[in-house]
Amino acid sequence: MQRKTPRKPVLAALAAAVVLAAGGGVAAASLGGDGGTSAASGTGTEASTGQQAEHQQAGLARTGAADTARDDNDDNDGSDSDDRDDDARERAHDADEHKAEAAAARKLSAPDALAAALARTPGRAVSAEIDDDHDGRLVWEVEILDRSGTLRHVDVSPSSGKVLAAHAERGEADDVRTAKDLLTGDATSAARAARAAAAKGTVVSVDLEDEGNGYWSVETGPEGAEWSVALDGAKVTHESDD
Repeated sequence: MQRKTPRKPVLAALAAAVVLAAGGGVAAASLGGDGGTSAASGTGTEASTGQQAEHQQAGLARTGAADTARDDNDDNDGSDSDDRDDDARERAHDADEHKAEAAAARKLSAPDALAAALARTPGRAVSAEIDDDHDGRLVWEVEILDRSGTLRHVDVSPSSGKVLAAHAERGEADDVRTAKDLLTGDATSAARAARAAAAKGTVVSVDLEDEGNGYWSVETGPEGAEWSVALDGAKVTHESDD
């Protein structure tokens, strides 16, 4: 009688395959011919899932960075646009102010405004400027060193040529010293400086400066050009050429 081949090795191989599969190392096990076994090992489902998660995270990171960059660009574009709008409005406002000042100065010239102020307060004028008064009206503001050595402020209406207000200035000791030092003898007066610069445009301000040997700084409108007028001889030069 022929002896049958024992089945224990086959059972042991199957048990080992089950154990390995439970640990994740073997994907499948099958019987081979004559009771042998064959096993196929793989990378495992967990590895594939981990790689997919990493790829998804990388994609999300790239998308987030792109969104942030777009938001930053949008913010920058808005800020730059607002700045340009503010600058444009400021330039337009300044241009309107210069036009209004020049229009007021054409109604009453700087020399005529100075004459009206000096008729009210005799002395030597040290400045004249078209500016807003406390009521918001454009007036000629004239400063005069009177005969007693006091600096006085006089407002003159460009429309009527009349003096609207007059009062003594306080805390202007430096201006008083400058006027006393420079406006001596036959030094060019504010009115003469304004007449000399009028050939360059409508005079909207005349102001005594103490730099160097002193000079009159004169502004003409509406373009806002600035000129220097010498105290000796009333020669007119562009201030950028000094």
